[in-house]
Amino acid sequence: MISYDQIVSQIEKQLQKAKMGSNEQMKREALSAIGALCAVALDTEVSIPTTMASPTAIPVSMQSTPLQDSGANGDSLFDF
Repeated sequence: MISYDQIVSQIEKQLQKAKMGSNEQMKREALSAIGALCAVALDTEVSIPTTMASPTAIPVSMQSTPLQDSGANGDSLFDF
């Protein structure tokens, strides 16, 4: 098992990275690492957020009704 002292040491390193980060992305990564280290220390499940949208998220524009075209033969994508 990892000792609390080792985890606290790593948290301190990540905190320094967050303080010295040259851009927001580096700061967010360091803060995310701190959160993960805290979760490990507390023995809880870690959920690391990603910057990309989840594959299940569908943009609102794609949920609307299909476009109507005078040259289309039907509702199917394969109807020409």
